[in-house]
Amino acid sequence: MIALLAVSLMLQGSTPTVGDTVWLSRTVGVPAGYAVRATDWEPADPIELLGRGKVVMTGDSARITYPVVLWRPGQHTIDPPGPLLLGPGGTVDSLPTARVNVEVRSVLPRVSPDSLSPQPRASLVTRRVVSLFPVLGLWLVAAILLLPLHLWWRRRGKPARTTTPPLRPEALTAPLARWADAGEYRAVANVATARLRAAMEQRVASAHPGLDTERVLAEIAAARPEWPLRELGELLRALDDVRFGLVPSSEALRLSQATTEMRDRLLREAA
Repeated sequence: MIALLAVSLMLQGSTPTVGDTVWLSRTVGVPAGYAVRATDWEPADPIELLGRGKVVMTGDSARITYPVVLWRPGQHTIDPPGPLLLGPGGTVDSLPTARVNVEVRSVLPRVSPDSLSPQPRASLVTRRVVSLFPVLGLWLVAAILLLPLHLWWRRRGKPARTTTPPLRPEALTAPLARWADAGEYRAVANVATARLRAAMEQRVASAHPGLDTERVLAEIAAARPEWPLRELGELLRALDDVRFGLVPSSEALRLSQATTEMRDRLLREAA
């Protein structure tokens, strides 16, 4: 063990209170060629270290300081660790701890021992009364609020089926040939489809224009199985292809003439 030239331990400041920062300082002598390092310290409760130890060299002595705080009033015995001496050639030596006594005052005022006497533990409070009136009242309020709403909803009835307005007379006499010459092929296909679908609805009410092609064919097959379903389906699908631009538009006028023949045929067979 290297001999110490001077060892002192002191507490800076007046008598601290709980929560104050206390600086614990220790001065040691340092032989020539040696360096001093503060040892890591993890004090136990109620002491809390606020930062790493600091070393300040003054001539041939070193001052090691640790900032701490104490969380319990009374007399405390603290053992700060001894510093490390780093010698030439990488040798390391540690100095022994130096015990210090610190008194910490409480921040609470002094009171008489009889002023705050402990009270006995309170027992559990049990509720022995069980009532169904809150639940019944809740059901009654809910019935009063929801019954008028339910009756109003029932009186609304079922929603009416949305029907497509009937085809206007001018659409039945539209100049399809002139439209086709003008390049309005989709308009020709739309009018031709409307003419055929109107004739189908006259004989089968469920095949209204609000349905798509496949649904209309299903309704016709169920109500009129004797009709030429294969030819009718091919004609309606071909018209849909023209209306949506899936086939050459030059077929629109020919399909329109075919729908006129199919309409007359369906009306004649259904008579």
